[in-house]
Amino acid sequence: MEAMTETTRGPVRVVETDWSALDDDARLRGLAVYGYTVLPGLIDQATIDRVRAELADLPMNVAPYSEHQKFAKTPPQWHSRRFAELIGDPVMTGFLKKALGDDLVFMLGHYITSGPGVPGLALHSDYQPYGSKQKGWAESSPATLRILIYLDDLTLDKAPFTIVPGSHLAVHDAANPYIRYDHHPDMVTLTLKAGDAIVFNVKAFHGTHPHLGNEGRGMLEFAYRPLWARCAGPVDEWDPPVVENAPDVAKPFLLPRNAGDAEAALGTTLDARTIDTAQLMPIR
Repeated sequence: MEAMTETTRGPVRVVETDWSALDDDARLRGLAVYGYTVLPGLIDQATIDRVRAELADLPMNVAPYSEHQKFAKTPPQWHSRRFAELIGDPVMTGFLKKALGDDLVFMLGHYITSGPGVPGLALHSDYQPYGSKQKGWAESSPATLRILIYLDDLTLDKAPFTIVPGSHLAVHDAANPYIRYDHHPDMVTLTLKAGDAIVFNVKAFHGTHPHLGNEGRGMLEFAYRPLWARCAGPVDEWDPPVVENAPDVAKPFLLPRNAGDAEAALGTTLDARTIDTAQLMPIR
């Protein structure tokens, strides 16, 4: 459910879904059809406070387009123990297993802060099937989900998340993942509470509005793929010592980032009478 809301930049379509009223089946249908869903209240205020404190001295890079946007210079999961524990958060990974299957590979941890004055992010896809000069093959897996956990309320004046529902399904040349757009008539805007998380398909076109408020916001980012959907080319592996020292709850998901043998499954035929095929048809 959406409603038109007037802002200083004109009218925007704000999603008004009561996310707490949905069960996982409804969230999975939304993820399949629209390319995104929300896990409300994924982390509590105590977790927010601890993660923020542990990341306070994390080295950060300043964005080239604004001095008020900063990105983690090194993976935050090796800097904050609580962040690393969230890799294996049972609510988050439980939902992801329903969406992607039991064998999950953690591919990315990130921390981003946004302050007043940050411009809006153009609509873009995080899927780069042919790699990129900036990120190599890291975003070339065709079946990746990203999770954004907000450490502050995501209001209309604090660079709220935008997405074009269903854009992950498009195969028209306008859906070329290397193209960016300033606006789309079907774009919707999400406002959330601190601790809520957005789960979205990396193929979906998404972005943000400008940060027009007076307070900053922090965001934790995670990415997972199923074991079979490895990247199209080699990516850097996690250092073995940091994986060894990771929290036990995270280790099942800290598989090698290049893990997976898609070729082994080529031409394989399974007996549908002996396996659970429900996820082949998630839209009911």
